Amino acid sequence: MSNKDGVTRGRRRGEQLEHALYAATLAELADVGYGRLAMEAIAARARTGKAALYRRWPTKQALVLAALLHVLPPLPEPSAEHSSRQNLLSVLTAIGEVMAGRATFPGLDILGQILREPELRAMYAEKLIAPRIQMIDSILRGVETGGEFDVSALPSLNARIGPALIIQQVLLTGEPPTRRELGEIVDAVLPEPSPASRSGDSR
Repeated sequence: MSNKDGVTRGRRRGEQLEHALYAATLAELADVGYGRLAMEAIAARARTGKAALYRRWPTKQALVLAALLHVLPPLPEPSAEHSSRQNLLSVLTAIGEVMAGRATFPGLDILGQILREPELRAMYAEKLIAPRIQMIDSILRGVETGGEFDVSALPSLNARIGPALIIQQVLLTGEPPTRRELGEIVDAVLPEPSPASRSGDSR
């Protein structure tokens, strides 16, 4: 059945409709960029009416953030069976893949447009960036409690170093760091092995 605007309405409801709206939002972002993104165009691409969007998200900003959260791949959970270095390498590898656009999550070219808007930038920082920094921080706290490394010289902003270096690499080259480069980033983030850990390794 079609409405007065000629939009064909399907019978999608609930999660099925929401997923179609997320896909339409990201497709429109890729085609026209954030500045020209319009709720009407998203609804038309998803073959539904504008009311379906506004019932769920009162603003374009809220819809874009919801779409980003929906397609953001989860980070690998740190494992007690792995060393802090292995856990940190897994997390930074996943962040690099996302920042380079190797997932359904938009790459830095689209993110750069989104982050020009202060309100959306603040939402993005709270909902997407902060949890990743917190996970890295939790790995570094595990370093401290586990006695693997000497944490006396650990900088207060250490959890931000890895993501910052990854973003710099993607901006400069268009590619995420290689496995070797990620290993070097991990070495830069983690402190030197503690004396107890070194003596334990030598036995």
